[in-house]
Amino acid sequence: MKKNIFTRNFKLAGLLSLVLLASCKKDELESRELLVFLQPDKPGLATKTQIVPFVHNPVAITGNRIVEVAAAASREVPAEIKVTITPDTKLIPAYNLLNKTTALELPATAYQVTNGNTHTISAGSVKSDPIKIEITHPELLTSTAGYLLPLTITSIETKDKGVTTSSTHATVYLLVTYEYNNVATTEIPLTGTLMSRTGWSTTVSNTTSGALGPAMIDGNNTTSWRSSNSTTAVKWAIINMGSVQTIKGFQIVPNYVAVAENATRMTVSTSTDNVTWTVQGTWNGSGPAATSSATAPDIKGVNFVAPVAAQYFRFDITALVSGGRVGFGEVNAIQ
Repeated sequence: MKKNIFTRNFKLAGLLSLVLLASCKKDELESRELLVFLQPDKPGLATKTQIVPFVHNPVAITGNRIVEVAAAASREVPAEIKVTITPDTKLIPAYNLLNKTTALELPATAYQVTNGNTHTISAGSVKSDPIKIEITHPELLTSTAGYLLPLTITSIETKDKGVTTSSTHATVYLLVTYEYNNVATTEIPLTGTLMSRTGWSTTVSNTTSGALGPAMIDGNNTTSWRSSNSTTAVKWAIINMGSVQTIKGFQIVPNYVAVAENATRMTVSTSTDNVTWTVQGTWNGSGPAATSSATAPDIKGVNFVAPVAAQYFRFDITALVSGGRVGFGEVNAIQ
C-alpha cells in the first residue's frame, strides 16, 4: 500500500512539474529574465499579428501605408541593446496552419523598410526606436486571403550578458488585408434625379403576410416589405430594374409599419444577369430617427463611391435595429 501511495505521489509531482514548466513558457515575458521581444502597434501580445487594412474602390485606396514595429524589453535595460529585425518568410506556412488562414507572402515589390533593420533600446528605456515599413504599392495587393510579412529578431548586441531574445515573442506578423468597398461610409442620401421605377420588380428572401416585396416600390411610405420574423433565416431583397442602368446610389424610406424592423448593416451586390454577382461593399447605417414618420421620413442613403451599371441590385441584411424581422418602406434610385 505504501509503495502505491509513493508511486502515485511521485506521478503527481511529475505532473505538477510539467504544468509549472508549461506555465512558465506561457508567461515567459513575466519571468525574471531580461527578455527582448517585438511589440505590435496594438494592445496585447497574444496574437503577435499587426493587421494593416486597405480598402479599395474604383476611385481610391485608403489605409495607413507606414507601419511601425518596435523592439521592447521586459523591463528597463541597464545597457544599450542593438536589435536586428529582418523579414522571415519561411514562417508563413506555420502561421497559416496555426491560424487556419491562407495568407500569401507580401511581395517584395509592394513594400520597403525605410529606416534600416537595426534599432536601439537605449539604456534606461524599455522600447526601441521603431522599424518602419512602407506599403509602397497597395494596388498590387488584391487577394482576400491577405498578405503576410513576418518580422523576426535575428540578433541582439549588448554589454549586458544577462539579456536574451524571447523564445515566444521574437516575431511579429504584419497581415496586410484587402477589402473592396464601393459603398460610401455616409448614410446621408444623395440628391439628384430619382429614376422612374416603371418596369421594376422585386424578389425577397421571405415575407410577413400582407407585407410583400412590391410594397417597397408602390409609392406609399405607409406600406413596407417585411421579412419573416425568424432570427436564423437570411434576409435579402433584390431590385430588378428591367435593363442595365447606371446608378449613383439609393434612397431608402425606412419601414414605418414597425420602426424597430430596419436594417443597420447590409452587403450590397450587383449583377447584369441575376447569376454572377459583384459585391460592391458594406453599408453601415442606423434606424430611423424617433422624430421621423411615414409623412416626414428619415431617408437613408446607400451611396456608391463610383457609379455602378447593373440591372439587379441585391441587399443582404446582416444587422438590424432589433428582433428578427426587417424591411423597407420604399426604395428609389439616383441616376
